[in-house]
Amino acid sequence: MSHSITSARYAHAEGYTAVAFNKSGQFLCTGGSDSLVRVFKTGKNERDQEAITMEQHSDSVLSLAVSRGKIITGDDEGLVLSFDTGSSDMLSEQGSSLSVQPSGTVLRSTLPARDISISNSERQVAIATDDENVRVVSLLDTSLLHTLVGHRGSVISVAYSPDAAFLASSGCDGTARVWDMRDGEPTCVQIIAKVSYVCEPGNSMEQYKVRWSPDGRMFAIPGADNSIKLVERNTWEPSVSLGGKHTKMITSVSWSSNSRYLASVGLDCQVVVWDVSARKSISTFKSTSTLCQVDWNPRANMLAFTDSTGALRFWDDVVPIKQGHAPPFDTLPLETSSLHRDYRQAGTAHAATNDLMSDLFNDAADIENMVRDFGMSDSGNAMTGGGGGADDDNDNDDDDIMDGGEATGDGLDDFVVDDDGAGYAERQEPRWMAVGDPTTHCFQPGSTPWIGDRRYLAFNMVGSVVSIAQDDAHNTIEVEFYDKSVHRDFHFSDSFKFSMAALSESGCLLATTSRELANDQSLRGALDADEASVISYRGLASWSSNSDWMFRMPAKEHPRCIATSAHGAAVITSLGMLRLFTCGGVQRHIESLPNRVVTCTAHGDMLLIVMEALGTIKSSTGSRRLEYEYVLMSMDGQSRLAAGFCPVAPASEIVWAGFSEEGHPATGDSKGMVRVLHKYWAATDACWVPVLDSRKVSLDRGRREAYWPVALSAKQLIAVTCKGKSRFPPFPKPILDEIDVEIPLLQSDSHTAQQEAKYLSTSVFYEQQCGEAERTGSEYPGGKASQARDALEQDKLLLRLVQLASKSDKTQRAIDLALLIRLETSFDAAIKIAVHQKQSLLAERLMRLKESKFSSNADDDDEAEEEEDVDMESDGQQGFRSSTA
Repeated sequence: MSHSITSARYAHAEGYTAVAFNKSGQFLCTGGSDSLVRVFKTGKNERDQEAITMEQHSDSVLSLAVSRGKIITGDDEGLVLSFDTGSSDMLSEQGSSLSVQPSGTVLRSTLPARDISISNSERQVAIATDDENVRVVSLLDTSLLHTLVGHRGSVISVAYSPDAAFLASSGCDGTARVWDMRDGEPTCVQIIAKVSYVCEPGNSMEQYKVRWSPDGRMFAIPGADNSIKLVERNTWEPSVSLGGKHTKMITSVSWSSNSRYLASVGLDCQVVVWDVSARKSISTFKSTSTLCQVDWNPRANMLAFTDSTGALRFWDDVVPIKQGHAPPFDTLPLETSSLHRDYRQAGTAHAATNDLMSDLFNDAADIENMVRDFGMSDSGNAMTGGGGGADDDNDNDDDDIMDGGEATGDGLDDFVVDDDGAGYAERQEPRWMAVGDPTTHCFQPGSTPWIGDRRYLAFNMVGSVVSIAQDDAHNTIEVEFYDKSVHRDFHFSDSFKFSMAALSESGCLLATTSRELANDQSLRGALDADEASVISYRGLASWSSNSDWMFRMPAKEHPRCIATSAHGAAVITSLGMLRLFTCGGVQRHIESLPNRVVTCTAHGDMLLIVMEALGTIKSSTGSRRLEYEYVLMSMDGQSRLAAGFCPVAPASEIVWAGFSEEGHPATGDSKGMVRVLHKYWAATDACWVPVLDSRKVSLDRGRREAYWPVALSAKQLIAVTCKGKSRFPPFPKPILDEIDVEIPLLQSDSHTAQQEAKYLSTSVFYEQQCGEAERTGSEYPGGKASQARDALEQDKLLLRLVQLASKSDKTQRAIDLALLIRLETSFDAAIKIAVHQKQSLLAERLMRLKESKFSSNADDDDEAEEEEDVDMESDGQQGFRSSTA
């Protein structure tokens, strides 16, 4: 059986996404973590039209309900809003226009609004919030009618019965309550204890919803055993259990309009369709992302469901009528919209026959049997863009996962193929995302190609900047931060179609670029050569107002790469111009650079520029071999800190550039080697030190994987682990991997070499902290106490190595290691180790060396023998450093 499931439409940013059809089924609403509410038409020929977007919320939209003429939405701040859609239950045949207008505030709660239910008369709305009460509000004058008290934990779901006589509610403690709403004062008529999951308050992804059947005979609630409990009206006892399919928590359920079928989604990423009377599942779809909500179109054989990536999907022909199952509605819908014209195209004779039978027969079962006898075909309801309506002979060639089976065929031509389990498919696009001249490839650190309709413009430890394709006129930019206590996420409509971004704690710099100069010719939104590029800065400092600024570039000058930090912004252009700005938009420096710039990145008051070296080197095989140069300069353009060659592994190229958390300029090449620029504060001593070979990490883990760098610290590389052929981070934002820094020494598998590598990497970053403090005239990070702790940490590593050397009777090695010790107390510990190991000669020599190393009053005319010893050991120290660093 082939599923008619549309490709994902990313309606919202990553996070919990709500969905609900209106009563006619001609449009549905979604609400997401980007604080937007969107309205989509559901006809097959209308789904790709631009959605109506409401931006009245300022926080994540967690709940919504739709009636004939109203949309009610609730967000994480507890704000519940109302929108009018008109009183007509169906859109007009001509034009089928839809108007949505804000109609006021329904409720302002101090806690998130988790669920909403509108009474059938549209006079009342029940709202579940994170406290222990249910609030019932009048939609006539928005007055608070009732506060239902009784739950002993956060209320997470509410649902009116179709006649509004009863209200079902459920809480985080797994208990459901039934309220009689017929009298002037509602009363609780039933408490169903521990019928469902005990879940964590405040996490919508792991909460469940209770829903009434349209015939009013029962309501469905997810059970604690991963089944669905059907609670009958009046008896208020779970009479039926639907289970055996879901393996994890069920979070959302929805009924077909005739109450014959029930759809459910859960944390196991499954959509399951149940035949309620037969008490069994009839169809299953496996998603690659965690699912949020599901809703059934009241007038069609159609589901809509959302997932944690913010994606919306439609499932047409949910119930396989062709296989003998009854339709999910008692009569076919009227032909008054493009949605229902889709059914007419499947055969007008079937609709006319069904309407005629509705007049002749009273028994719904007789009607459905006769519809099956007519052989109603679902060929007219194939999936958008291709593939559905396969013959029975091809039913096993599904592109999705059915009932736990594997995907083996090509039935879903329009579905995004996920060949590596990451939940998306990468387009075959070049890695290079920025622009340059035809001979120089450029890239923007932290950027990716388009992944479906999204791409990362920037991705670092501050957060991410994501561009989402919308239509020919605009994209959407979403900026998300890791530390939400410092900055709040935000989004905006992007009519410029920015193609690069740089993100820092102080601001977000964005730019457009030229299509003609772009190495990635498929770059969406790129400009024609004669169009003016734009650079735009959005300030993030909470104390500064009106800190945003924008410039249009001169004709035929386009950004190649950009960078920003707390000290300003940098733009390097296609004309070889380096343009430096303050955070407030003051143009403070401009200079010309060789037109060979590959990338740039900024940190504090430093700007690192990487360029291809002058000339082209041909290898013995005739292939082009890239060499690189770097310039490290101040963000005000007034001084050069260091410059020289920037090494890469043979037959590789630079694919990442950044700064370590401590301030080391750093690069990563395509062979997996990460290097830092050491001693840049003393220009003549600057050198690139390899601190991690990620290929070795992959081999040690025994897995085929690559690492996409995000950030670097003294101890770890923070990266996205890309498995299989994937080279870029997926959507939604993945969990970051922490890879220990390890300088690639010889015999690195030995315990001694591992300790030496750990000491060297610690020493490199310690020296950087000291050098940076000296360069800027500031204090060591954390003060003198922190500096002493860091020095002691190095000494402890050296003492372990001294102990290993003395145990092995390697006296010279022990002395070489002791000479590297920084603190006098640590040197005393080394002497004690020699004494403990009964190395008396070693202990005596170490004591003489201590006098020379730490005594400020040592005489200049020490004994010649001791001077010779010191000289010998100093030579040994330098030899150790040169051979390992």
